[in-house]
Amino acid sequence: MIPHQNKNLKGKNLTKEAYNDIRKMIFSNELKPGQKIPYRRMADGLSMSLTPVVQALKHMEFMGLVHHEQNKGFFIEKVTPQEIDEAYKLRTIIEPIMLVQAILNFDEHGEKKIGTALDEYLAACEKGSLRLKLVKDIQFHMSIAELSGQSLSILILKYLFDFLYLRFGQELIFSRPLEDSADAHTAIFDAIKSKDVETATRLLKTHIRQIHQNALDGIQERLVEAEDIIF
Repeated sequence: MIPHQNKNLKGKNLTKEAYNDIRKMIFSNELKPGQKIPYRRMADGLSMSLTPVVQALKHMEFMGLVHHEQNKGFFIEKVTPQEIDEAYKLRTIIEPIMLVQAILNFDEHGEKKIGTALDEYLAACEKGSLRLKLVKDIQFHMSIAELSGQSLSILILKYLFDFLYLRFGQELIFSRPLEDSADAHTAIFDAIKSKDVETATRLLKTHIRQIHQNALDGIQERLVEAEDIIF
C-alpha cells in the first residue's frame, strides 16, 4: 500500500512541476496567446514522461488557460476584453470581503507578513523590473487574502491571478503607467494597521478599479494596433 501511495505522490509532484514550468513560460512570454505548446520537447527538457505534462495541460485547459485541438495539440488560449472585465469584477467582489476578515485577524504576525510584502513591492518599483513588480504585486494582495483564512476565496483569487497574468500578459497589465500603485499599496497597509475597515475597503476597491480600467485600455489599444497592421 505504501509503495502505491509513494507512486501517486511522485506523479502529483511531477504534474505540479510540469504545471509550474509551463506557467513560467507563459508568464515570461516564451509562450504567447495562440501559440502551440511544444509539450513533447518540454517533457524531454524536464526529464519526465509525457503523462505529467499532459495532465498539467489538461488542468490548464480546465482553467481556461489553454485549449486542445484534435490531432493538433495544445495551444495557449487567447484572451478577450469581456473575460478581463469579468475577472476584475470578481476581484472587486472577493478581495474586499477577505480584507474585512484579514483586518479582524490582524496581529503582529499579520503586520510582519503584509509589511514584508509591501516592502518587497516598493523595492521592485525602484528597480523598475516589470516582471518583478508584477510578482510582488500579486504577493502583496495574496498576503492580505491569506490573513483572512478563507481558504476557498484564497483559492479563487489565486486562480484569478493566474487567469489575468498568464492569459493577459504582463506587458498589457501595466501598458499604461500607474505611478500611484505604490502609494495605493502603502495607504491600504496603513488603513489595515489602523484597523480602519471602511477606509481600507474604499482604498482597495479604488485601486482594483484603476488597474481594471488600465487593463481594459491596454488590451483595447493592442486590438486596435493588430487591426491596423497590414501584411
